[in-house]
Amino acid sequence: MNHKIFYLDGKKINSKQTFLKPAAEAMEFPQYFGNNWDAFDECITDLTWCPAQRYVILYDHADIFAQAEPKNRKPSSCYPHP
Repeated sequence: MNHKIFYLDGKKINSKQTFLKPAAEAMEFPQYFGNNWDAFDECITDLTWCPAQRYVILYDHADIFAQAEPKNRKPSSCYPHP
């Protein structure tokens, strides 16, 4: 089975601004990524640019961002879990 694993180190992520660029780099988003929540949502829900049967995101230290800006993060339940 073809899996794609993305690793995001969240040690330095404590805001939306410090999340979007490292997330885009870790998940190999296309060049057209717009560096905003709408663009993140578009890229994370349409992974045609990175074909695989399954996707895994390993997000270390996600608690840092969650605690720093609890109102400015998207819950993982916003995204489909096949």
